[in-house]
Amino acid sequence: MTANTRTILALFLIFGVFIAFQYLAPKSQAPKAPDKPQAAPIPVPAELPVAGQTLATPAPVPKTAEPAEIRELAMASDGLAVRFSSLGAALTECRLERYLGPDGRPVQLIPEGGSALGLEVQAGGRAFDLSQHPYSVAEEGRDKVVFETKIEGLLVRKSYTVLEGGLGLLLAVEILPGSGEARIGPRYRISWGCGLNSTEKDRKQDLNAFGALAMLGDELVTDNLKKLAKPDLAEIDGNIVYSGVRTKYFLAAMVPQTGRAVSVKQGLAGQERATSALALTAQGPVVDSIKIYLGPIEHRRLAQVHPGLDRVADTGWKWLQWISRGILSILTAINRAVPNWGLVIIIFSALMKLVFFPLTYTGMKSMKRMQQIQPKMKKLQEQYKGDQARISRETMALYKKHGANPLSGCLPLLIQMPIFFALFQLLSNTIELRQASFVLWLADLSVKDPYYVLPVLMGIAMFIQQKLTVVDPKQKMMVYIMPVFMAVIFLSMPAGLNLYWLTNNVLSIGEQYLIHVRTQPLPQD
Repeated sequence: MTANTRTILALFLIFGVFIAFQYLAPKSQAPKAPDKPQAAPIPVPAELPVAGQTLATPAPVPKTAEPAEIRELAMASDGLAVRFSSLGAALTECRLERYLGPDGRPVQLIPEGGSALGLEVQAGGRAFDLSQHPYSVAEEGRDKVVFETKIEGLLVRKSYTVLEGGLGLLLAVEILPGSGEARIGPRYRISWGCGLNSTEKDRKQDLNAFGALAMLGDELVTDNLKKLAKPDLAEIDGNIVYSGVRTKYFLAAMVPQTGRAVSVKQGLAGQERATSALALTAQGPVVDSIKIYLGPIEHRRLAQVHPGLDRVADTGWKWLQWISRGILSILTAINRAVPNWGLVIIIFSALMKLVFFPLTYTGMKSMKRMQQIQPKMKKLQEQYKGDQARISRETMALYKKHGANPLSGCLPLLIQMPIFFALFQLLSNTIELRQASFVLWLADLSVKDPYYVLPVLMGIAMFIQQKLTVVDPKQKMMVYIMPVFMAVIFLSMPAGLNLYWLTNNVLSIGEQYLIHVRTQPLPQD
């Protein structure tokens, strides 16, 4: 088997394994949406040990003498628009004005009829679910609203303030002793109980990324919908740095600033909406603050909220994540000067070609030499027929004399494969490239080309490249097989990846021509 064949087969196998891993690995099925979205109740512990007393069910919340008027209050800042209800002092709407859904309207994170950030208070050995309990509005302003209620003589206050930069909310929770004698604690819970809306045109792909997550110490624990549906899913205990729920591109996360989060219960609301209930200690009066991140899964924004929150944005294999971050930094730097993301990808591809040109040039030149010495190698094999050791020695001497290396053609491809895979992860999952347009029909480079123009052009360019490279008659079939094989694989790939590989192939044709012109013929013996 010649070096060229080994190179092609190696590339074939690498792409096959990678694509099989990405597309053939078991994924959670997209379940049918419930008829009417409803907020899921906050999980309530079956038992609360207090002075030897065991409670089988949570106590009902005492009703006020007269039902309070349900009020709705809205706030907006830096592209974030939110609405609250005094019923449960809950978040009922969250619009991201700078990000559009398939219908062209701003992304709405909270499902219709849902509510988030419900509170459960434990006091006097009982648990009180306040997610549907009426609060009064104690204060309202342009960027702050305060809700209050009383339960078992305790004063419960929830204050929401919009964070700078539209990063989300700062939730202040106060549970203070009042006229009653009920003991506060040992815990209270804040819950995201309604899941998140699907925001993408390809709903199935979006649902595949749905899930709940929690940072346990320095370990990020993530559960997809399939795992969350298991009835025996255990509560996560330990030092919880943050918890939340996510879609493919967006995140709602609860990040305690004061107080100590000791457990988190992940689950499902209905069949497709991940939930997360965060438990914090309450061994007396509670005055805690919790940052609520509401927005895109973007490294820069997440790091502004908490240094470790940006780990949510890391995708793919761990060994590729640092490469992905580096590539994203380069792409965003280019994008600051070139607003069109298609041109950014073309420029990036050209830069990669320039960086790897010395290595590629050496490899291609060596491959050209390998082609030129084929007649001499056949002559050696005939001359020393039956003496394999002599053939090997003479072949190595021939390689050395003419500067040929049978493995040099593989190296440039192998080195560039991690960049290709990292770019695949970025184009498939990175918010910066979501709905990034190029020209005409290519309105979103993060999804497949709707008319398959780029995969076809990529296949044609690859065919031309292979035609220039392969001269061995035994390898002619690969000239036709590989371009078709790659074009078929790329049909479902992001259009941006097609554009990158098409540019790469076109530039490779130029490299091949340069090698052909500059490579001198073999000296006559």
